[in-house]
Amino acid sequence: MPLSRIARAARVPEARLRRIGNLREQVLAQLFAGRWQPQWDALLVDRRIPLAERLTRFYSQYRGKIRRGEARLWTRAGLLGMHGPRFSRALEKRILVPVARELRHEAGVRSKRAVSGCEIELVQMLHGAIAFPHTRSYIFDMDVQGRLPELVAMMVRVWLPGAIKECTRLTPP
Repeated sequence: MPLSRIARAARVPEARLRRIGNLREQVLAQLFAGRWQPQWDALLVDRRIPLAERLTRFYSQYRGKIRRGEARLWTRAGLLGMHGPRFSRALEKRILVPVARELRHEAGVRSKRAVSGCEIELVQMLHGAIAFPHTRSYIFDMDVQGRLPELVAMMVRVWLPGAIKECTRLTPP
């Protein structure tokens, strides 16, 4: 629905809704950017460390400091359509594309092509699985069996062998 139509229905000036929208984007950007540690950029691509260890370390740290209020705010914002392309681009640039490239390397794929949408989805499978214990715990009030670092390590161990095989299928040389 166009913003002008929403403004008319709410009897609020369109400019005011734009300012509120910008504020919401700033808050969400701060939630993401404020948690980002610059050393993670290097960790994700440090081939001196096995990929499984890098993924486990990164996701344990990245997801490890999330609290109930943040998780609930983030979910609510998503339900309201507030994440938008800006967050998606940051997620792809910072996490999904680097992990997809490292997965190619691990699989022995020597492609110079841009990371495909299917490769992004392959990495999203791990990313989403690792996010879900917080959703179960903080959104649905369900028990989560185990501590996050152990759960992350288990998810990486289960995901990585299949992802390597799928990567060779998805990525032509």
